[in-house]
Amino acid sequence: MRETLTQSKLQRIFFGEFYRDLKFSDFDLGISISVFFLSMLGIIMVASVTIPLTEGSLSMTFNHIFKLILSLIVGLFVFRFSLEIWKSVDIVLVLFSFLLLTLVFFPIIGFEANGASRWIRVLGFSFQPSELMKFALIIYISSYCFRRMTEFKEQWLGFWKPVCVVVSAIALVLLEPDLGSSAVIFLISLSIMFIAGAPVKHMLIILIMGLSVFVSMIILVPWRMQRILSFVDPWSAYGEGGYQLSQALIAFSRGDLFGVGLGESLQKYHYLPDAQTDFIFAIIAEELGLIFCIFLIGVYGYLIFKSFALGRNSRLKENYFESFVSYGVGVCLAFHVFINVGVSSGMLPTKGITLPFISFGGTNLMLMFALIALLLRINLELKESSEINRKVMSG
Repeated sequence: MRETLTQSKLQRIFFGEFYRDLKFSDFDLGISISVFFLSMLGIIMVASVTIPLTEGSLSMTFNHIFKLILSLIVGLFVFRFSLEIWKSVDIVLVLFSFLLLTLVFFPIIGFEANGASRWIRVLGFSFQPSELMKFALIIYISSYCFRRMTEFKEQWLGFWKPVCVVVSAIALVLLEPDLGSSAVIFLISLSIMFIAGAPVKHMLIILIMGLSVFVSMIILVPWRMQRILSFVDPWSAYGEGGYQLSQALIAFSRGDLFGVGLGESLQKYHYLPDAQTDFIFAIIAEELGLIFCIFLIGVYGYLIFKSFALGRNSRLKENYFESFVSYGVGVCLAFHVFINVGVSSGMLPTKGITLPFISFGGTNLMLMFALIALLLRINLELKESSEINRKVMSG
């Protein structure tokens, strides 16, 4: 292949080594356009939430744009390396994520906000290690299940090795405490192992154990139990745990089918806390209406469908690592969207999970762009392998 390499040096630097120059059409246009649309909507909604324009609101909007550009750079970095390279550094990624998860508990590096130690601050930038752990575990579990497929399916020890890694990660995240992220990590990991062919009896055991832990964490912590009770009837607990959900439901009722107009939300005026992050979907519903919300969920559904379709295509070509990664990305997207939309609309108890590509924030935005970069790389490598095989077959 090196003798026929015609790719420009600049493209090799940005995209890695291919046998030819890449064109825009080589990238999955459906995924690219969907992510572009969601990212632009994110800028618009963060700006809308911060209207009327003040120095602070402009700062938040520009901050979001800066983090979006930084996330794009992270995505390009992830795309730059082949899936073989990511497969080979799976253990290094997990160990590095564990190191960062422990650093949040050190007073100088980690910092506390709203009673939780979830962030690392370095040179003025804050970073949430639990988001990196989601990325690392998708790579690690996919790689492990590919490398030790027979052992994973047939031996107890082969199954429990990755489970111990996942449990250790969840334990550290729970200590922050962050029940929402730990639940997402658990569900993503379990989904990949199920897709990889884990025995049903093993899956049932770990599922029962996991659910028991999460239920205990809710029952034994009074304020979490209060959230569950207020979720059942938020209006009866309006002055306590039901305040956020009540305000979110008011936003939905004001928006009706077509919304009150972009920038015209009343709930964003300090009525609905975390309007730019965890409850931004409620503001979208208020300003743009139910019809647009259904369309937005459809865009997310399309991305999730594309992830699963890539997983299926990779599996048919016996690229099992790529298949497991694609399914893991789709599951991660699905749970983030499901939890955020469910919480905002009152279908789920209040929990701080951001809406992918739209909510204000940095670390989750970087995670999502990194995951999409993996999908685009898998899609491109599938195309390349098919093209190379066609050339070989044609002589």
